[in-house]
Amino acid sequence: MGDIGTIPILNGIRDGLLWGQNPPDFVGSQLSAQAIPNLTWTPIAIDTNVLDSYGGHSTTTNNSRYTCQSGAAGWYTVCGVVAYVPNSSGFRTARIQVNGSSINGLIAYGPNDGTAEAAVITPTRDVFLNAGDYVEVAGWQNSGGSLNTAVTLSSGLWVRWSHA
Repeated sequence: MGDIGTIPILNGIRDGLLWGQNPPDFVGSQLSAQAIPNLTWTPIAIDTNVLDSYGGHSTTTNNSRYTCQSGAAGWYTVCGVVAYVPNSSGFRTARIQVNGSSINGLIAYGPNDGTAEAAVITPTRDVFLNAGDYVEVAGWQNSGGSLNTAVTLSSGLWVRWSHA
């Protein structure tokens, strides 16, 4: 009982309460077109941070990645979208990757009508991230040639800490 109310314990309580009020949260979008090669999974460059409460994303270095910061390991709710310019050939896809590997259940396919931009949204799901792990949204298409992302619709990535 002698350690009740000590500074380290009270700081731990304070830090826990602050964490609950401000968990890691990231929203990023792509405002510059990116070429997606034919038949190649390509991480989407996220060049604009809308929200990055823990500094897990850089718009210049490895800008496709949101990286789990030290002390923030846990389950993260993740979703992404890849927007493509109009093209009448083939399919468009999007998937979530952790450390460069696809995650089961986090891929979406979509045909296109060739006359409008096409956005493919991944399912939303929780993934576990340890400090240093990264998550990204990637696109794939089979139009027969390189195909640009569409900036009007804007590709993006959303990451939110859910629970330990």
